[in-house]
Amino acid sequence: MAAQPRITVIYPEAKGGYAALFEQIIGGIEAATHGAIIPQAVSAEPDIPALRQMTTQQPNDVIIALGKRGLATAKALQLETPIVAGGLLSLGEEDRRRFPAISLLPRPALLFERLKALAPETRRVHLLYNPSRHDWLLPLAKAAAKRRGLSLDARPATDLRSAARLYRQVLREMRPGSDALWLLQDSTLTGDAAVLSYLLQEAWQRDLLLFSSSPAHVRRGALFALYADKRGLGEELGRLALEVIRGRGKPGLRPTSAVRVAVNLRTASHLGLRIPYQLQRQFDLVYPRP
Repeated sequence: MAAQPRITVIYPEAKGGYAALFEQIIGGIEAATHGAIIPQAVSAEPDIPALRQMTTQQPNDVIIALGKRGLATAKALQLETPIVAGGLLSLGEEDRRRFPAISLLPRPALLFERLKALAPETRRVHLLYNPSRHDWLLPLAKAAAKRRGLSLDARPATDLRSAARLYRQVLREMRPGSDALWLLQDSTLTGDAAVLSYLLQEAWQRDLLLFSSSPAHVRRGALFALYADKRGLGEELGRLALEVIRGRGKPGLRPTSAVRVAVNLRTASHLGLRIPYQLQRQFDLVYPRP
């Protein structure tokens, strides 16, 4: 490997806050690799031949593809340069076999650690998952739950209709004080506003604990969420890219360990949870906003 690795980062062209998120990820990649970073924003319909020519004219050691568009573009270039994927929630099975990748979803172990810190009496966690998107995550979740002394009740759902039916069933079975429902950030499970509203309303009325990987759910009333720290995610991707350059990076999707914490203190109070000040100092987002 050269003293200063050359890394092309392909990411979706964006504006405003969305663009700032990619800038943070790229900043993390640069900080972790100390390499020559070649950022390449791509439109929804990129000129693949022109981009291929441009990329081959400035040789690089690895391509980091961010988001679905970034990965689709990197694959379409059909270069021999290895690809690392990131900035996405999941990957198809074929892509998981081909590319080393880091998901935006947090490590289940970190979620369960935070759950036990905030609600130590929790004994059982309910989870709906889409098998085509989350089968890679389930073994990690089961192992992490076992280490924390938690029982994991995981049920497959393939679309919003089946998810809505299963959520109603789960809520009927949940026991206040000992059960929690883990909401995955996924359009096929929580992408419908009516379904999310129903879950949050039922949870509030019955004193049920919901936690998530989306801060938007916390703003609406879930107790807490862990979500990706974008610069930290970039650092993870940078370190993975260096492993790939050294010939040691293995294909497969893994969750991120670079996370931030969002907490709804109104919900915590409603559930009768006492959160020590020292613990509150660890929160990155607090709802309701002052």
